[in-house]
Amino acid sequence: MPKPLSSFHFYIALFSSLLTLGLLATCGGGSGSSVGVVPSTTASVTTTISDQPSCLIPNGNFQNVWVTITRVRANTSSAAGPNDSGWVDLVNLQNNPTQIDLLSLPSPTCLLTQLGAASGIPTGQYQQIRLHLLSNTPGPGEAFPQSNNCNGNGFNCVITAGGAIQTILISSEAQTGIQIPAGEIARGSFTVAVGQTTNLNIDFDACSSVIQQANGQFLLKPVLHAGVIPLNNNFISGTVINSVTKGGIPKAIVFFEQADPSNPSIDRIIAQTTTGPVGDFIICPLPSGSYDVVVAAKDSLKNIIYNATVTLQVPLGTAMGQIPLIQPTGQTGTESGTISGQVTTANPVGLPTSANLSLSALQQSGSLLVTIPPLPGLPSSTPNLPSENGTASYTLVLPPSNPSVGTFSASPPTFYSPPTPAPGIYFVNAQAFVPMSFSSNPGSPDCNPSSLPVSFNTGQLVVGPGGTVTQNFNFTGCQ
Repeated sequence: MPKPLSSFHFYIALFSSLLTLGLLATCGGGSGSSVGVVPSTTASVTTTISDQPSCLIPNGNFQNVWVTITRVRANTSSAAGPNDSGWVDLVNLQNNPTQIDLLSLPSPTCLLTQLGAASGIPTGQYQQIRLHLLSNTPGPGEAFPQSNNCNGNGFNCVITAGGAIQTILISSEAQTGIQIPAGEIARGSFTVAVGQTTNLNIDFDACSSVIQQANGQFLLKPVLHAGVIPLNNNFISGTVINSVTKGGIPKAIVFFEQADPSNPSIDRIIAQTTTGPVGDFIICPLPSGSYDVVVAAKDSLKNIIYNATVTLQVPLGTAMGQIPLIQPTGQTGTESGTISGQVTTANPVGLPTSANLSLSALQQSGSLLVTIPPLPGLPSSTPNLPSENGTASYTLVLPPSNPSVGTFSASPPTFYSPPTPAPGIYFVNAQAFVPMSFSSNPGSPDCNPSSLPVSFNTGQLVVGPGGTVTQNFNFTGCQ
């Protein structure tokens, strides 16, 4: 005969029975009720990679630029170091590293190279990404590609126009993660939302990232951008023409720009490309949003340097049609304008130190300062200009004129205002970044302040045909 329950044990038994019934009600699912179900806090991310190969032969000096990717991580904190907590794997290829030719990615046809897709990614707003590369000399236990296109010259290399294979030197930080900071992510961050798949694209600008040193060796100083892209209509296309003859202009430089999150009055380059033999271009993928499209060109065959043309507020999925470039009135020959100068970088106690520098030529376009492309085929500074021993010299060869500006019209043609007569009115912006090293974050702002001049209320430069103007910059407080 069972022993009677005490009142205490009776209530414990009753509570356990009710709890069991409650769990059955919430987990059984017969009624379709969602009472008690914990909502999901994760989502999926698909990561792709692209590049616009403007330095691919015959327009450049490279046949291939091979890099070997092992991992892509993201963090919701913009200040997180490579070994801090909060990092989430978007792609993990450590057991099967993937070697990719950055100059053969199929972005001109709007097809992307997928690095990986991951589910279970915590939702949130991610403000930093790190791309990891395999060392050229992997350590014990590290996996490496079985098929190596570098042919024994490490796992990251260039193949020059002449067919020579040369190793790309990378810092140890390329293995702890090349940082893509908030400033290089479209709109400063990307959001992973519940129940959705985020399509994240990383644009690896190989042509600006691979630098040949004086000793002939190649060094990687990565120029990376990232942003969420729509699955469809992630392109902008058009044809650049001579405004008078209507003929296409080949090898024009096309910049796709958006406002700097930290200074909305300045347009920064998100992506760039060059026009084909008949002046045509298509660029994809581009992160969501509208773009200001800036075009400049030098026609070597006809000895014409054109005014820049700026088209504001171009949405994704747009075939822009014809973009006219105007030859400055009275100009003869290749009469470019030049801005040059020296940049010095010093540490907090005033001693010379190195830094990565970026120089941009800006012109007024309404309330914006847009970045004007240096003229193709002429000596100009590279986007990443290293200061050696605290000193660097730069040269920007530019149209000696002012831009023609229009706001994109969905019912073409877009109306462009005529440019104001020459000479050209410019501002130059210098930015300093931390050089790659094990103890620093590549791409993060350096010096104090990290952007000069601080204000563009004064300091405009008058650049006439055949003229040269000098502007120097002095950075202090650099790391």
